[in-house]
Amino acid sequence: MRLAGFGPRGPSVDFRTGVRAMYPSRVADQGDLVVIGPDGAIQVVGRGAERRLRDRAGRYHLVADAPGLVVLRAEPDVLGHGARVQMAGELIGRTAVLEIVNMIAQANWRGELHVFDGEHLRVLSIEQGVLKYAISDDPEDRLGQVLYRGGAITRAQLDAILREVGPERRLGQLLLAEGLVTQERLYAELQKQIEQIFYASLLARSGQYIFRLPDESEDPPHHTVHLPIQALLMEGVQRIDEMALFRERIPSDDVCPVATAKTATMTLDTNARLVLTYADGDRTIDDISRETGLGEFLTVKTVYGLLQQGGIQLRPKRQLDARAIKLLVRSFNDVLRDIFMAVATYGGIDQTRSTLEAWIQGSGYGPVFGDQVHEDGTISADHVIAALGTVEADNPMEALHQALHELAAFALFAATTTLPRDQELALSRDVNTRLKRIRIS
Repeated sequence: MRLAGFGPRGPSVDFRTGVRAMYPSRVADQGDLVVIGPDGAIQVVGRGAERRLRDRAGRYHLVADAPGLVVLRAEPDVLGHGARVQMAGELIGRTAVLEIVNMIAQANWRGELHVFDGEHLRVLSIEQGVLKYAISDDPEDRLGQVLYRGGAITRAQLDAILREVGPERRLGQLLLAEGLVTQERLYAELQKQIEQIFYASLLARSGQYIFRLPDESEDPPHHTVHLPIQALLMEGVQRIDEMALFRERIPSDDVCPVATAKTATMTLDTNARLVLTYADGDRTIDDISRETGLGEFLTVKTVYGLLQQGGIQLRPKRQLDARAIKLLVRSFNDVLRDIFMAVATYGGIDQTRSTLEAWIQGSGYGPVFGDQVHEDGTISADHVIAALGTVEADNPMEALHQALHELAAFALFAATTTLPRDQELALSRDVNTRLKRIRIS
């Protein structure tokens, strides 16, 4: 048995600050249990349900009941205000929201469609076949994220601006005041945000929906658009179908495209040429969508087309953990330092250093370790971190681990020419024991 209650809406706020303050109710989970007894008495069992219903205190009318469903609606207040719900139900199947939106648009209804996908709530304001605004509690739908993914601002700029955002200082106002975007660009990104929320709503395959009639007593939003629903639905259908196809070959935006030699003989459109400019094997699809300003859908679509023609290949994203690299280099540096200290006792430190530096250059590890080692035989962890960002390797940490082992092994070999036999054997046993203990963290 499920209980659905529709009470008065909370205080009106700027829709760009997030939908949670505006619509504090959410679809309950399985633990939010309400029990209706044989005598009709209602008992709230789940603590989550108790908290939710506490925010909905008031008088309610029983609107409808059916097997498995009970619907309540708040009694209008003394001014006649109250939530009026025209439709509500479950979302079943991948085209459920699309069909509901199409019906609302065809009927020229006016109101708000609330879409709960089990994790996030999105609200679409529809008026006579036109989308007027959309709000969402998904962090990925926030204006700042839309601006960042669209390449309008950098991550550092976004983080700095967000620290200044408050009730009296909205994100858009701060961006304009700092000169980070123009008013025209901000308006375009706001429209893009609303479109993104709309398309994300269409992707809900399960959950619940409510179509709520407008309450004229509520404050209007700060920003509205005028987007024909039918055009959005056509684009949405295309995106749903095409993205399902694209994801068969591109399961994640965290992979790195790299151009192949075949592109020299291919006929490319504007988007393909733009994407190829950034397809260097280091940038992910997510990076490219931001830096080109194409956005996720067009970037993935372009990458898929290039993949089909053999114009690019996909590589895993290099996973470089600066902290792990520093710890690994520090462990080997401790070994190198002790080798050089043992050599210094017998006056062979200059010879050992020059021999080791010559080996580094001859082995090809110069770009990774640097041209010279420090006076105590150690290498710079910062240099290694910067160098690994340019090295072509499937697993750079394993490659570094192997290279450091070879470096330490040759340093030990170079030291043997200056040490007495007993000291050489003792140092060799100690170094080899310690090297076996060094693991990639």
